[in-house]
Amino acid sequence: MSGFGAFQPACRPLLRGGLPHANPATVAQLICQYLPQTPAWPLPPPRALADTPFALAAQGLPGMQIDVERDRLAVEHEILERDAARVGLAYLRSETQFAALTGPAVTVLEELLRRLNAEERKPLLFKYETIGPVSLSLALTDDHDRPLAYEPEWCEILLYLCSLRVAWQHEQVQGYATRRLAMIDEPFLDALSTPLCPLTWDDGIDLLNRLFANLPGRRGLFLSGVVQWAEILRLPVDVIGCHLAEHLQPMLAVAAPLAEFLADGGCVAWGVIPVETRLLANAQSAGLRDLVLQAIQQVAETTGVEAAVVQRQSFLSFTGSLAYLSPAQAEQALQLCAETAQLVQQAVGLRDV
Repeated sequence: MSGFGAFQPACRPLLRGGLPHANPATVAQLICQYLPQTPAWPLPPPRALADTPFALAAQGLPGMQIDVERDRLAVEHEILERDAARVGLAYLRSETQFAALTGPAVTVLEELLRRLNAEERKPLLFKYETIGPVSLSLALTDDHDRPLAYEPEWCEILLYLCSLRVAWQHEQVQGYATRRLAMIDEPFLDALSTPLCPLTWDDGIDLLNRLFANLPGRRGLFLSGVVQWAEILRLPVDVIGCHLAEHLQPMLAVAAPLAEFLADGGCVAWGVIPVETRLLANAQSAGLRDLVLQAIQQVAETTGVEAAVVQRQSFLSFTGSLAYLSPAQAEQALQLCAETAQLVQQAVGLRDV
């Protein structure tokens, strides 16, 4: 882990997932308005199965099929077995174009980059994301409905594909910000603790270690569910995005690895802005500010790391993707995040510049 060097998040907002708006110009405008220093390449709204985060992450995998009738992603074993070497060869040759995305994901990026050019400014950080190889191997099934995770060679192929995808994304946003951050979303890590999972925690951590070791730029991990925090905090990552209410106490339970992570410059993206409709409707920026400040203080007291350091090494984020909300609700969440970030910064004497 290398940390962000001279740049520290200072409780700035960090988007997770995408937005529900169909108009790319609207998406670009919202990104620039609410995330001026930390714009994100948002995932497209999942209006069709092909636009879901898992389908996007699997684009380019030989044999990948979108089964609309059964609402699932499947991989034809025979085609994968025949053509898997193409993925490995592209990986060995660093042929990032092999993992180039097509469709709405590219359209919205083009509009966002056009707007950044028009405004003639260079943000501090540009963030992009993709589903990681652990969750992808558990979500994708073959023609016999068996997850690809049952075959180590297919996990390896997905690792190669994910690496190429991030490298390709990294190239697309070159020159548009001072730093680039690749966030790997692993929503199924908690499955590794279940008895019938084809992967163990050691398997999952090994995949992630090897993935992060070779990624360009800054690297991060979005988490969901129950995870083994001691292992997560030792991964070679710069940012860990987590659900504040669900993950704070388990994180504090492993104080030594957490202290090491922070001392090495590691940052935490606190998922505090709710994406659940009922919770979002009742959320207030002042209350969320208090939750963040309390969490930062607890981390400082538990680890011995100064609260000011934890503050500077924190992002404010969301509990999930905004893409599944209505456009009005998503804009409400963005506004709430911006207001909460401003209140936190004012409370601790930080400036969002």
